[in-house]
Amino acid sequence: MNYTKFVREYCKNNSSTFFDVSKLKDTEFAEVPYKTLLKILNRLEEEGLLKPVSKGVYFIGEKPVDEELIFDEYVDNEKGMFVGYQLFNDVGISDYVDCKIEIYTNNIKAKQKSVGRYLLKRVDLEFDDDIVDLVALLEIIDVGYSMKGCDFMAYKKTVDMLLKSYSDSSFEKIIKAIRYKYSTIKQLSELLEANGIDNNCIDTFENTYKNSIR
Repeated sequence: MNYTKFVREYCKNNSSTFFDVSKLKDTEFAEVPYKTLLKILNRLEEEGLLKPVSKGVYFIGEKPVDEELIFDEYVDNEKGMFVGYQLFNDVGISDYVDCKIEIYTNNIKAKQKSVGRYLLKRVDLEFDDDIVDLVALLEIIDVGYSMKGCDFMAYKKTVDMLLKSYSDSSFEKIIKAIRYKYSTIKQLSELLEANGIDNNCIDTFENTYKNSIR
């Protein structure tokens, strides 16, 4: 097999997408020795066919990395969601713009990876609507009123709306994938009870982390 031709053809057929070495080395290029693959990628970078965006991640082609491409690769089709201040901006509770944009995604192998100004964190969840709403609620509660640029009225309205998405089954999935502070879970429980929403979130959290709750 002509390895260089093989990799080059892949790049030509997948223009304007990401080439994530950690993912592709064991799938598309399982037959290519790893060191050989890296040498080929360096050569294709010199030729301008690949554009490095972070360690182990290239963009195929000349088009610059933009949010639409990030969304397609790491967020769309239940692959992930924006968190941090990008989430807070999107739901209208903060006007603070962070220089880093955080994403929880199931579409990377490493624990976390930077792609330009995007910080990707691996979270083993299928990000359907219910999971996204409940993760958003937990992220908002976790930061609380210390949030920079917070619109407190919008904060309360958003929390009240997201509380309606709560279910014990979704919470259990999330808490096994993302470790939140006990104080965050306690506040969630208090908010649910104040709104008359049945829940077992404290018991679920304690059973999941019974040997390490601080």
